[in-house]
Amino acid sequence: MIIFDEQKPFGMQEEIHPWNWYIPSEAETVVIGTFPPMRRNWSFDFFYPNKNNYFWKLVARIAERPLLYFSGEEAVNERKELLNRLKLGVSDMGQVIRRKTESSLDQNLEIVAYMDIFKLLQENPSVRKLIFTSSSGKSSAIGWFKDYLSLHRISFKIPQGKRPLRTSVTVNGKLLEIVVLYSTSPRAGASVSFDALTELFANEVKERSKNIALL
Repeated sequence: MIIFDEQKPFGMQEEIHPWNWYIPSEAETVVIGTFPPMRRNWSFDFFYPNKNNYFWKLVARIAERPLLYFSGEEAVNERKELLNRLKLGVSDMGQVIRRKTESSLDQNLEIVAYMDIFKLLQENPSVRKLIFTSSSGKSSAIGWFKDYLSLHRISFKIPQGKRPLRTSVTVNGKLLEIVVLYSTSPRAGASVSFDALTELFANEVKERSKNIALL
């Protein structure tokens, strides 16, 4: 959704997240990105709507189900069924954003309000692992998560090194496993192949959450 004000230039227009999150019953893992792409790049009305993004292609491979629909409500329902099958949730860190330019790149996003991750966790107590996509920079899912936690006076250090990056954080008495993987955008292809990216996600999604107290 775009809050349009003719008195404001493009870079001052605010966009509200259209879906917040989708969490299947008993899901233990949630993939968290930054914010949906520009509306002109959507093929359907749900997470990762750009047909060029690899997310649904790799989710379908992990679920061992072919993608049959690529637009409209049929595509949305098909992708929800994949998430239900894997007990995998999806969300983003941005609740309200501004775009500095007419681009979907993370570095062009300015955060206005964060997604209420605490509410997500409260409503879905089975969730124990959060997977963050994209870089570890300031304008990134994990960077925004760090800032969100800081607002709630929770100290968090972004892990460094070779991906998957792993750490943990305690939120309202619950120890959450935090994993940082690569972006599913085609731009990440320079860093990792599709097969390698799929394997990274499969290892995190298929594996039932470990006893993260061992971290």
